[in-house]
Amino acid sequence: MMLAIAGGSGSGKTTVANRLSERLKEHCTLLSMDSYYVDLPPGINPGDFNFDAPTAFDFGLLIKDLIELKAGRPIRMPSYSFITYRREPGLFTEVKPNPIVIVEGILVLYDPELRKIFDFSIYVETQDDERLLRRIERDMVERQRSIESIIRQYRRFVAPAYRSFVEPQKHYADIILPSGGYNEPGLEIIYNALVQKMR
Repeated sequence: MMLAIAGGSGSGKTTVANRLSERLKEHCTLLSMDSYYVDLPPGINPGDFNFDAPTAFDFGLLIKDLIELKAGRPIRMPSYSFITYRREPGLFTEVKPNPIVIVEGILVLYDPELRKIFDFSIYVETQDDERLLRRIERDMVERQRSIESIIRQYRRFVAPAYRSFVEPQKHYADIILPSGGYNEPGLEIIYNALVQKMR
């Protein structure tokens, strides 16, 4: 069974995916759409590239890999660096199929062909200010960016892309989960539904 978890940057979708994966244990495979970013074009400043737009992702490869997993075949997931903004040459993660495959990312419900693959979908909804704060904390620590560059990117690309591409995905989701990983009742309902479907 293929499960999609969509939502804005900093919404908590990764936390939701991780918490579900931890409970499902060996029955679950977890993928991040972040591994399917395209390489930053040569000569382009990262600050001038919209990483939240559909053109930033290799939908073709993601769809191909998910079809393989759904057919019970392993894949080699790309290794993308948020320091160089490119895939690491020759580096892959071997991903094996399991009864439940969770795919999380900002645009996992954007592409019509991609949506057809999923059996169940969640949209994680979180207030704008909370998403921005989480993004600042993450990018400063994990991606070695300055607060000025994070805020500039948020205003120029992230916020407009959220309104244009990310938020409309909630209309395709089976469940809208407010507050993400902190919504204990919601997580429990989703977990029980997955276990029931798996049985």
